[in-house]
Amino acid sequence: MMAPSPRRTLITGASRPLGVELVRQSLKRGDKVYAAARNPARVPVLADLRAEYGGLELIALDPADAASVADAIPVLETLTTAIDLLILAPADAGAHDRPADMERDEQLATLSGTGLVEHYRRHAVSPVLFVRTMLPMLLAGDDPRVLMVTSWLGSLEGKTQGGDYATCASAAGLHMLTRALAHDLSEQGITVCLGNPGNYATTPDAPVFRIPSDDAAKGLLSIVTRLPRDKSGAFLDWTGCERPW
Repeated sequence: MMAPSPRRTLITGASRPLGVELVRQSLKRGDKVYAAARNPARVPVLADLRAEYGGLELIALDPADAASVADAIPVLETLTTAIDLLILAPADAGAHDRPADMERDEQLATLSGTGLVEHYRRHAVSPVLFVRTMLPMLLAGDDPRVLMVTSWLGSLEGKTQGGDYATCASAAGLHMLTRALAHDLSEQGITVCLGNPGNYATTPDAPVFRIPSDDAAKGLLSIVTRLPRDKSGAFLDWTGCERPW
């Protein structure tokens, strides 16, 4: 009996801490990984992972930049004909995502319509449009699945205080868009999951109450791999527990 082929996994946002950890854990379990970041050459840890594990290709790609997507897809097509698992991790910072602007658009007194719209475009709309772009490769995959990494801040039920306008609105918008996407793609045999990694730690001296990034990444990979088809569109945390909408 032939051994199964490695899972073909594309991970965006691979320059950020959780994205890097998702790449690492995917490689550890034997996946063929395509790690996408705006400029992967500036992320030395990705080169280290490629040297350590093999099975890793680096792709220059920002899902929120249409020109970047147009340039990256032909490159990806030279590397593979199909994707089995597409993971959209937290996005690289965009031109608008300067710390001062991000803080401005989280507070009622200073938020701007332009800032809110741009945040929503990058963090809610762009991931869904990128999934649509990837449909041909997903449909060619084996039991294709999509994981949208999201935040508990997108929960309407969990919103019990003010502030965080841009982050909360974009996350809630992503949840609704992904829920609609899940219904549409279920007809094509693609399973979709919203995954919350919790407050994951990114440095050794991070607060001990936070979830270590390796545990968060392993948990997210587990839930998207095991999610039953009839639960497509579910909003789960890294442990597999459903989160309130």
